[in-house]
Amino acid sequence: MGEVLKKRLKMSKFESPVQEATLALMAAASELRSNIDRALAEANLTGEQFNILRILRGAGVEGHPSGEIGCRMVDRSSDITRRIDTLEKQGFVKRKRSTRDRRVVRVHITNKGLSVLDSITPKLIEFDHKLGKNLNESELHQLAALCEKLIGMEEESA
Repeated sequence: MGEVLKKRLKMSKFESPVQEATLALMAAASELRSNIDRALAEANLTGEQFNILRILRGAGVEGHPSGEIGCRMVDRSSDITRRIDTLEKQGFVKRKRSTRDRRVVRVHITNKGLSVLDSITPKLIEFDHKLGKNLNESELHQLAALCEKLIGMEEESA
């Protein structure tokens, strides 16, 4: 097992099954991110910016406060305000202060933000199809379940 990974990392053996699994997961995540980043680069978006726009699209007309966006990010970032500033300058999002509580600022996706998501969707769907050719539906469910276990490790240790 792990021959492709050994070749890629130029290793002859792994110290343990945990090391092999960890390195395999990290290499696979890097490969996935590289493919997605190429599609996003065509729209001049970073992965974090895409993630924010995706979250705000799902929020609908209500939008979300910045803190809520940060909690929903795939890669948690403490610098969410700066990322939203950049998206606002690009015209992809707008901020609106709450009339009920002036301390709360909600962020909303604009039509321009929705359009940029629509423009990259075909590339992301194409990538999904490639992934579906390498893994069948059962394997995809199994992979997701295994990742869930790893994600849950953080909650168990907290």
